[in-house]
Amino acid sequence: MVNELLQDDWDPEKIVRQKDELKVKLLHAQSVVAECKAGLADLERRLERRAISLRIDERHRSSAPNNSIRDALPREPRSIDDPVDQETAVAFSRRS
Repeated sequence: MVNELLQDDWDPEKIVRQKDELKVKLLHAQSVVAECKAGLADLERRLERRAISLRIDERHRSSAPNNSIRDALPREPRSIDDPVDQETAVAFSRRS
């Protein structure tokens, strides 16, 4: 019986079949790893693009108030001594 088990373990056909099965499993595992690496690289590129776009959006948001204030200011330099146009003057009132 022991001889049969030993003989069965050394069966060349079985060994070749197991070797082929292991090669197939290895190729499958390698393709899964390659697919995961490609997916990870794609995610990293998308995250990088999003981070860049968020930084650009943040710059636009932080500069927007400055732009609106700057755009609201008169384009030509004015002096304190310049007369005020009463029709375009703005009346200010105290807040409660």
